[in-house]
Amino acid sequence: MARNYSSELRTERARINRDAVLLAAHEMFISTGWVATTVAGVARAAGVTRQTVYQQFESKLTLLDACIDLALTDGRLVPVRDMPEYQHMAQGDRSSRVAAGAQWLRGAHERSAAIQDVLDQAAVTDTEAAARLADRENTRWNEVRWAASLILGHEPDNDTVDALWTLTSRRVWLMLVRDRDWDGHRWDAWFVQQAGALLDSP
Repeated sequence: MARNYSSELRTERARINRDAVLLAAHEMFISTGWVATTVAGVARAAGVTRQTVYQQFESKLTLLDACIDLALTDGRLVPVRDMPEYQHMAQGDRSSRVAAGAQWLRGAHERSAAIQDVLDQAAVTDTEAAARLADRENTRWNEVRWAASLILGHEPDNDTVDALWTLTSRRVWLMLVRDRDWDGHRWDAWFVQQAGALLDSP
């Protein structure tokens, strides 16, 4: 019993440390950027040692990747396709499905666009980060195709997916919301109009 209790304590301590590291890393990546963020700085901010960070994350890029996944899934760390708000894109009429897509995407951007922008920064000078970004964008393209198939009830052609992939980009979101001071409601209306037109085109 004592051994099991000790193991449970270690597991709980590891979880607490991991949560603290991810929180500190997320805040530091966004506030200071890719280059200025260091594993040592994250460890200090989280109140742990560098060794503790490296026990769970093999590199700064792995740590950033985990921050992105946590933000995308709203801390639930489940496949996005299993999230109820994602599945709403398969329910109701076409306009309801497009609106559900806008709602899902707005939430994802609000949670993750800023932290994903750090990966965009890293990819400029770091070859491993560039490769990871390419993988993530390929995954995003496939997710866009899947989401569009939920809305349409059939698989879209590649040209439609390419257009939606561009429209749904976090870079577009950041340009409009961060750089042009749009609020989420304005973006919602714009996205519904644009995506609706794309999906309704022959």
